[in-house]
Amino acid sequence: MKLKYLLTIFLIVTAIAAASGCLSEKPKENEPVEITVSAAISLSDALKDMGTEFQKKNPEVKINFNFGASGVLQKQIEQGASVDIFASASLVEMDLLEEKGLIIKATRTNFTRNKLVIIAPSNLTIEGLKGLEKIAIGNPKTVPAGRYAQTFLENAGVYEMLKPKLIFAENVRQVLDYVNRGEVDAGFVYSSDTLKSNMSVSPINDSLYPPIVYPVAVVKDSQQSAVSVQFIEYIQSDEGQTILHKYGFG
Repeated sequence: MKLKYLLTIFLIVTAIAAASGCLSEKPKENEPVEITVSAAISLSDALKDMGTEFQKKNPEVKINFNFGASGVLQKQIEQGASVDIFASASLVEMDLLEEKGLIIKATRTNFTRNKLVIIAPSNLTIEGLKGLEKIAIGNPKTVPAGRYAQTFLENAGVYEMLKPKLIFAENVRQVLDYVNRGEVDAGFVYSSDTLKSNMSVSPINDSLYPPIVYPVAVVKDSQQSAVSVQFIEYIQSDEGQTILHKYGFG
């Protein structure tokens, strides 16, 4: 009797578990369509704003953001990270993904621009940089802003002289934080980043580094390519571009 009783309980529990499993596989009603956008950290404020506005118009969509250095995000995609859209702060990272067939080429577009500036407690020239002790730039290996800064310093003929003073940061926002906290004397950031600082901003000769162009594209393995294309179209729309201008891009 005991064995029969245990067998009955086992069959009931198994049936309930099986039924629960079947139910869990069914999509919930009104469950949002989720997309993940991996984007250069300099875009974080503008894209969050755009994401909010896009979701108001498309309540069935939920946008998850992953912000970081463009080179780091590129590597994540190469390693199989689940990403629907990639937006980079330079063409280099997008080119590398395109060469490896990891984006949908037809969806690729350049959607905004930026400029490199020096941020410090007071205005600076190239000569002024020579008198400083610590200068922050993004790590040129993974951070486009750092790569632009290194190219600028090389073309200005002062890179080797300033190299011992350079402090490499993980991304451009970390450079901004270093300057704001007084941990370095100056830093190279994007013009759009200066909206988050009360420091002095010194423009530099933009002919001494490549144009700063931001590309965006749908990642090849996206499971929500149609919605991803819609969000890219929104980024390029008048409303999306107005938001970008508000945050210092363009």
